[in-house]
Amino acid sequence: MKTHKHLFERVCALDNLLTASREALKNGKRGKPPGARYFAEMEKEAVRLRAELLGGTYRHGAYTYFTIPEPKLRLVAAAPFRDRVVHHAIVRVLEPIFEKRFIADSFACRKGKGTHAALRRCAEFAQRYRFALKCDVAKYFPSIDHEILGGLLRRAIADERLLALIGEVLASHRDGETQEWPDGDLLAVKVRPRGLPIGNLTSQFFANIYLDALDQFAKHDLRVRGYVRYVDDFILFADDRSQLRRWGEAVRAHLAGLKLRIHPDKYRLLPTRLGVDFVGFVSFADGRCRVRAANVRRFVRWFRAMRHEARRGWRPWSDVTLRVRSWAAHAAHAQSWRLRAAVFRRM
Repeated sequence: MKTHKHLFERVCALDNLLTASREALKNGKRGKPPGARYFAEMEKEAVRLRAELLGGTYRHGAYTYFTIPEPKLRLVAAAPFRDRVVHHAIVRVLEPIFEKRFIADSFACRKGKGTHAALRRCAEFAQRYRFALKCDVAKYFPSIDHEILGGLLRRAIADERLLALIGEVLASHRDGETQEWPDGDLLAVKVRPRGLPIGNLTSQFFANIYLDALDQFAKHDLRVRGYVRYVDDFILFADDRSQLRRWGEAVRAHLAGLKLRIHPDKYRLLPTRLGVDFVGFVSFADGRCRVRAANVRRFVRWFRAMRHEARRGWRPWSDVTLRVRSWAAHAAHAQSWRLRAAVFRRM
């Protein structure tokens, strides 16, 4: 496997930092106070950031944490804006290197991929194979081991300054740590930090690198032809139940080597004729595709709350309209015309 040198200089290049700044300002960030302050002196901020990176004085700032209730309760970390620029600068340089290594059937946080592409691939496999083994990694982001991740990064990166910068980003957050005693020596405890913050661009990217080890194992060692993954949710397809069970045990053992485990309640072997639940849709062997019922209920709750806010002037109606159209377009990837008509008629 080829390793790459002289990457740190590319991360710190002024044009890379300026482009990273503009990317970090997208999706409405420019209108919020942290982004607006940075944008007001973007060139000066980028120059200052470059000097800190090259001089070795850059230190990652503290996060602001908040929870989101949907689709399930999650703790999200918001990094200071200048640190988000650094995250973008790192990913801009590393993404082309790792993209060549990723398998085609990994769909999360990649250009030209996404949930709808993952849905189409799942639907294709559901029509091709009789059975599916659906798996979900338990508490994925909080469980990612920093040392293992560092080893996976070193397979492609031969630049100690960039690895040190990545180490600074990783050290800025931890969800816990694992203690080990090599050779049974109780006095020689080894502490292994773990966890990536949900919310960082680097976290999404590193999470793909971490489970790429599973992707490669499934495709090249187990030779699973029907395999699809989106973040920590993945499915294996086959015509033989016993084969899927053997693969499932091999995957469990491989994940254990990555300090991960499959969620016991989300490990299901089922006939594809009954429907395969993946990325918010249910795909059937006969070609049918439905929107997951829980997603419809969540949208109805959300719409009622948004409508209540708009009626009281707390939110513009144009925002409600835009979001409703977005959900309708999302649901249209399934056979959902009657569902959408019924939902909007009822509301």
